[in-house]
Amino acid sequence: MTFTGKIRIYLIAVAVLPPLLVMTVIYFHSVKQLESSDRQQAYKNLQRFKTFNSSFQEELEANLAELLASQSLRKVLLLLKSERAERVELDPRSFGFDFMEILDTNYRVLATFHRPGLLGEKIQRDFDSERFDTTGSIETVEYDIEGPHAAFTYVRQIDQSMLLYTGRYMDARYRQRLAELLDADVSVYIDVDTPLVYAGMEKGTLYETGGAFRAVLAGAASSDFFLVATFATGAEKPIFLSLLSVTGIVALFSVIAAIALGMFITGRAKREIDNLVQASSRVAVGDFTTPVMAYEEGEFSQLADSLTDMMVKLKALQKELATTEKIAAWQTMGRKVAHEIKNPLTPIAVSVDDLRRSYRERLPHFSKTLEETTVTIKSEVNRMTKLLDQFVSFARMSAPVIRTVEVDTFLKEMTALYRREIDSGRLTVVNTCRRDKFKLDPEAFKQVLINLIKNGLEAADDAVVTLTMSGEEDGLNIMVEDTGPGFTEEKLQNSFEPYFSTKKGGSGLGLVICHRIVHDHGGTMELYNRPEGGGGVRVRLPG
Repeated sequence: MTFTGKIRIYLIAVAVLPPLLVMTVIYFHSVKQLESSDRQQAYKNLQRFKTFNSSFQEELEANLAELLASQSLRKVLLLLKSERAERVELDPRSFGFDFMEILDTNYRVLATFHRPGLLGEKIQRDFDSERFDTTGSIETVEYDIEGPHAAFTYVRQIDQSMLLYTGRYMDARYRQRLAELLDADVSVYIDVDTPLVYAGMEKGTLYETGGAFRAVLAGAASSDFFLVATFATGAEKPIFLSLLSVTGIVALFSVIAAIALGMFITGRAKREIDNLVQASSRVAVGDFTTPVMAYEEGEFSQLADSLTDMMVKLKALQKELATTEKIAAWQTMGRKVAHEIKNPLTPIAVSVDDLRRSYRERLPHFSKTLEETTVTIKSEVNRMTKLLDQFVSFARMSAPVIRTVEVDTFLKEMTALYRREIDSGRLTVVNTCRRDKFKLDPEAFKQVLINLIKNGLEAADDAVVTLTMSGEEDGLNIMVEDTGPGFTEEKLQNSFEPYFSTKKGGSGLGLVICHRIVHDHGGTMELYNRPEGGGGVRVRLPG
């Protein structure tokens, strides 16, 4: 990943993470506050029920007192005592009750006012006779033609022989009133329909079950019913969602702004960096003439100026090094040439001495000696001439004239020189280049390949040579491999040293000239031995 790409990722992270962190903190804090608020509101509503229930019970007590003191009830008692129960008429609804029976002291129904099925039956309740003359109600399940009802039931002593049994249903109207007052869902569970969870709840206590707050308002397991309120939650949720939405929108705009700013800043930085990279690439290929210019003032401008100063100094240093290298190279070459010329001078001097001695001494085999010495002198002179010609050729090498060359055309010209070797199978040319064109000096490079192929063919009498060219966007690869004996370790260590040759009569300048041409193209050249046997030369040129 590029440096600017990393900067962009860092900027996006810096832009995104803080808002996400803030929103996360707000979310969890708000959820906790909502839960606490819901609990507090449910508790307040539960206290509100207690106040309401107390007021409701007082109202029923007042209605009951009015009923007990009414002339209508006195008339009912007289009718019952005179055994004229069929004439008894009293509607409990006028006193705010839903049912009413008159019982004897054994709790048997003497008169009923809308539940005729109970007449003569015994009320099955665990009555506490001590409470008959006190305030308060008991919670019961009462049945009528419409089914079972949870009820507040009152039992009061009328006289020594009769009891009043009356009460008020916790009907739908009552539950609706509670639901509106408490902002809760109020439900009645009777007998077998009661969930077991409510059996363990204490009346009037707030519980959290199933993610909701609930409380048993009335009833118990002994009463065979439970009046349960499930309090509404999330009253402040819209505020929370609004806050979270506003925070999210602000965070989103902040992220977009940060990303846009980051892209703008890194884009400008990338432009400057790319400019410096291109300048460095020019320096890498030896171009010290083009000054480096920054797009804007600042650190990049200072860096560009420093790079330009460095290029000026490198150019001067390059000239100095080139001069020094040339002097050192020519000194080395001079020593090598002197050494190589000295070698043939010795046999020439010996031959001249033998010829002179044979002439002076009038030896009988003078003609034979003359023939042999002149052959030797001529051979050594030819050898010196060849050495001097190669040395002059090396010394006269000029800079390559690089131009765009089509690979197919270049190879066709090369293969035309080796048609016989190709037809005989001693030379194979393989082209796997993915590019059609490369930049090089075709004449100079043709000399390189001719020399390398010649060396491969001369490696052994039956040596087979393979020339492989492959290329991608980043450069050109050339391999010349043979099936000969390979290179010696000494040759691998002294690959391109002048006048070092393992071939009989070789000057050692062939690979040196090839290496010089490849080097002038900005490429590299190396010798190696193939694992399966034979030697190879790998040439690499930049794209």
